[in-house]
Amino acid sequence: MSPLTARLTAAALAAALGGTLLSPTPATAAGSALSAAPAVAPSAIGYTVAFPAHVRRGESLVYSVKVRNRKASGQRYVALIGDFSNRFRRIKVVSKPRSVKCTVKGRDLSCWITSLDKGDSTTVRIRAWAGSRRGTATAAFGVIATSDGDADIRKLRKEIGRKIKASTRIR
Repeated sequence: MSPLTARLTAAALAAALGGTLLSPTPATAAGSALSAAPAVAPSAIGYTVAFPAHVRRGESLVYSVKVRNRKASGQRYVALIGDFSNRFRRIKVVSKPRSVKCTVKGRDLSCWITSLDKGDSTTVRIRAWAGSRRGTATAAFGVIATSDGDADIRKLRKEIGRKIKASTRIR
């Protein structure tokens, strides 16, 4: 099995299990307050991340993040968060649907998906430029869903318990 196929298979399996098998981070406290509506169960919203295993110094690579509403009934609003390591010089959202609003500040990505009904999916593509030094560049992606369209994405960012870490070797 090729490395890309193995990574995609692992990411799909992780999404199917409602979390990540790649590198879990500690869960947040259960008693934290959201403004109006509680977050949806993690297994209801799944996501996968496709990315290359290697990149040359100074070149760019594209992360493709697919978010899917598997079980949550009704319309859902989803926050997609991306944290990129200091091995990246710059990041930019290169492809997204009109219903997705994204902002990039430094190496932090925040996307607000405004319409994700049961069974729907959407894909966001992010281009990141690798630095001039060899090593491993890591990007961590996480999602959280709510039924409140006016939720604050900064508060939702703190609620994300599990993230998929995507590591790429810089040659």
